[in-house]
Amino acid sequence: MILRALFWVAVVGVLMPHEPDLGLGRPGGVTALLPAPAAAWIDNAAGAPRAACDAHAEGCATALTTIDTLQAAAVQSLAEVKAEIEASKRERQTRRMAYNDRND
Repeated sequence: MILRALFWVAVVGVLMPHEPDLGLGRPGGVTALLPAPAAAWIDNAAGAPRAACDAHAEGCATALTTIDTLQAAAVQSLAEVKAEIEASKRERQTRRMAYNDRND
């Protein structure tokens, strides 16, 4: 049984395509869709982010504000889900107690 499993794992491993980026697209595929000046700016910013932000302080501030807003929304959403779960647990406990009281 173990040898059969090892055989099939080896077959899948051999037949699986080998890509360096795990199938998430070709490296540099995103910059190919952008105009040349934007792609060049992205390449420069990736190489030296501090210099890019120093040269474009307003753009970096806007990006950071957007990221902060998205993070705050995600945290708020998680807090709401946690509150709903806790309320549901309390409601189930209340029902369980009421059911036990009726059947005792």
